[in-house]
Amino acid sequence: MVTARRLSLLALASIALLVPSVFVFAQSFDQAAAVSQTIENTPPTLTIFHSVTCPHCRAELAFLKTMEVKYPDLRITRYEVEDSQNIPVMREFAKRYGAERELGNVPLTFVGEQYFVGYESDTVDGVKIEGAIRVLLGKEVNDPVHTVHTFTLPLIGTVDPTKHSLIFLDVTLGLLDGVNVCSLGALVLIIGLALKLQRRRAIILFGGSFILMTAIVYGALIVLWYQIFDVFTSYMTLLKVGVAALSLGGGLYFFKEYLRMRKQGAVCEMQDSPFVNRLMERTGKVFEDGTTLLGVLGAVVAFAAVLAIVEFPCSAAVPVVYAGVLVDMGLSTFSYLAHISLFLVFYMLDEIIVFGVAVYKLKLWMMNASFTKSAALAEAVILFGIGAWYLSTIIGII
Repeated sequence: MVTARRLSLLALASIALLVPSVFVFAQSFDQAAAVSQTIENTPPTLTIFHSVTCPHCRAELAFLKTMEVKYPDLRITRYEVEDSQNIPVMREFAKRYGAERELGNVPLTFVGEQYFVGYESDTVDGVKIEGAIRVLLGKEVNDPVHTVHTFTLPLIGTVDPTKHSLIFLDVTLGLLDGVNVCSLGALVLIIGLALKLQRRRAIILFGGSFILMTAIVYGALIVLWYQIFDVFTSYMTLLKVGVAALSLGGGLYFFKEYLRMRKQGAVCEMQDSPFVNRLMERTGKVFEDGTTLLGVLGAVVAFAAVLAIVEFPCSAAVPVVYAGVLVDMGLSTFSYLAHISLFLVFYMLDEIIVFGVAVYKLKLWMMNASFTKSAALAEAVILFGIGAWYLSTIIGII
């Protein structure tokens, strides 16, 4: 039988459990209400999500300070994406504006019924943002400010950068850039030497170490180029000219490679390099001389690192242009590193497949050489397309 005292204790316990829940609910409700009020612009509000490491963000924040002085009725709210508490707010804004695909890109600015991704300069994006501010304050009639720049690629069709995320570029360029005869040939050498041992563990250890070190070094080189481009973000037009020139030059290089492969076959030009040949011979001797496991592993890792650096100039156009595009997008540190990581996964995909077959079947398998030639042609086409698009944004053709 439940006594009155027990009922009282149960009631108090229920209240004790309920109070924190009510507090959390009220806090969530207040946050949602605050976001809703900001989006509804009462008072007229501009909201910007930015990163402390993003130079484009710093440029826009400086511009917005002038807007606060010029338009006293305007309220500006600023959210740093490094603060995890601001991420739900950013997602809510993106959902309300239909800008979910832009999550991860900064600066991300919301004004009235419009949103803006990135910031090039006061005379480009600044003019557009001020126009949206004037519409919000009732000083001008609403006029769409999103100018869509598209370009057409053979076999692919019309590409609209505002509708295709960077993931498309990560996957496509990474996959095509990864079809590298030199790097794949080096992996085949390592796996071939490991196959003589007829032990899966040896293939996994040596082949896996080669792939991992190649990805690390190649990724570090892309990050290095990203940092070099990032220095010139204050001169965005110059940066765009540089990316356009590199894209067109890279497109020409890969088109010449395609023509060369049609005549000579898909062979590595570096196979005639005395340095590379000596490097391969020394690595082979390490396997044959009965060196310790750690010694062989060290030789494989060193071989992968040196080869990745030496062969980088052969296909530098793709990773360098890719780094320039990432800088132009004004991504946060986490975002650009995530994109480079995805690029590297697809860059190493062909080698991962060859490695996986060797581990599973204890024998080598190589892809069709015609695919390598097609990849070179596709790289030429895409780089020409990127170069043409950047030129069009510079000279105002589109």
